[in-house]
Amino acid sequence: MSEEPSAAGGLSSIEQQSADTPVCDAPGRPLLRAVSLERRKVLYYKPRCKSWHCAACAVINQRLWTARIYQATSILIDAGAQISFTTLTTHEKLSAEASWRLFYPAWQRLYKRARRAAGAGEYVMIPEAHQSGRMHVHMLDTWNLRTRWWKDNARGCGLGYMAESEFAETPGGAAHYAAKYLTKAIVNEELRRVRKIRKSQGFLKGIPSPFREDWRIERLDSDTPLMLDARAYMQRGFDVLHVTHGEVFEQMERLPD
Repeated sequence: MSEEPSAAGGLSSIEQQSADTPVCDAPGRPLLRAVSLERRKVLYYKPRCKSWHCAACAVINQRLWTARIYQATSILIDAGAQISFTTLTTHEKLSAEASWRLFYPAWQRLYKRARRAAGAGEYVMIPEAHQSGRMHVHMLDTWNLRTRWWKDNARGCGLGYMAESEFAETPGGAAHYAAKYLTKAIVNEELRRVRKIRKSQGFLKGIPSPFREDWRIERLDSDTPLMLDARAYMQRGFDVLHVTHGEVFEQMERLPD
């Protein structure tokens, strides 16, 4: 699990178009206008839909979340936190359908116990379907609680008795762990109806935005003709480009001419 994932680079580089990066063609996406007064440049593009149900966006989502988890765990480890791999199961007497429906109410009870036992922690969790169809989750967390604690308390909150927790040695190991289960979540039809990622509010704290500060992004009004809008900027001396959702990040990364 110590292997460094290829998605550990910048978030904007993952969004950039390349030979192996799929292009989202979902209908109904708005036309956006990105303007940089400093660079005297305007970009028109349609953003990707970002849905896990979209074949193109699901792949990019998986890469982005792997990179985010790498960066988030790096920040947490640098701050002195210890990251654990934790697996939680649902109660063995539940049907497959009930396990999906009842997991998160039970998790909320277990979450409160974890906070009482080890303080305010951060986590990110990814669901997986067992061969039986019942739900279980894989989680990265900072509570530093042992397997025995999870077993006893998960059971007390209505989850399964089977639980496991071990420490992650590196951010790369944590990201590799997440990427493995996110890849499964993309192709598993059972997981199409559930959220692929759940996280604590502060898990991504400190990760910089992929957008540069000198860009202002606006939604172009549907009644505004693109050519008239672009011509107005060209008359003011702006360089105007119409790009894909992947190419826009490459344009934003370029230095001014």
